[in-house]
Amino acid sequence: MGYIKSRIRELSKEAGSKTRARKEAENWYTSSLRDRRVNEADYTRERFTPGKIYAFNYSPVTPNLEWFDIRPIVLAIERVGENDLGVNLNLLPVKVKEDLLDDLYGRMSGQIRNATTGRRALNASNQSGLRITYEGMKTYLKVRGCDFAIRQYKPNMKRS
Repeated sequence: MGYIKSRIRELSKEAGSKTRARKEAENWYTSSLRDRRVNEADYTRERFTPGKIYAFNYSPVTPNLEWFDIRPIVLAIERVGENDLGVNLNLLPVKVKEDLLDDLYGRMSGQIRNATTGRRALNASNQSGLRITYEGMKTYLKVRGCDFAIRQYKPNMKRS
C-alpha cells in the first residue's frame, strides 16, 4: 500500500468512516477557496497544467447529450490543440481512482517533491506540473477497462 491509500485509510479512521473523511475533505476544499490566506486550493482561468487536479463547472459543446458531467474533477494530462485533456476522476470506480492516484504518486514522488518545495509548497498556483503522457495514462486505464474516463475539455466552456 502506497502513500495515498495509507493517507485515505488514516483520514478515514480519524473521521470515523470514509464517508465522513470525504465530507471533511470537501469542507476543507470549499473553505480553502474562500480563505485568501490559504493557497493550497485556488481559482484559476489558466489552461490545464499536467499533474494538477481541477474541479470546475462544465457546459459541453453539444448540449443535447444524453449524459455529461457538469462538475468534473479532472487529473490533467496535457493540452491537445485548443483543448485540455485529462482523466475525469468522477467517472472512475473508487478502487481504480485510489489505485491510479496511489500509483501515480509512487512513480512521480520525486517530481512531486520538486514541484512542491520552497515558495511552491502549499501554493497550488505556484506548483509546477508533472510529466504525464496520454499514452501512459491510456495504457494504465485501458487495462482496468476505464480509458473512457479520458476526456477533452474546451477551456472556454469551463467555469468556476
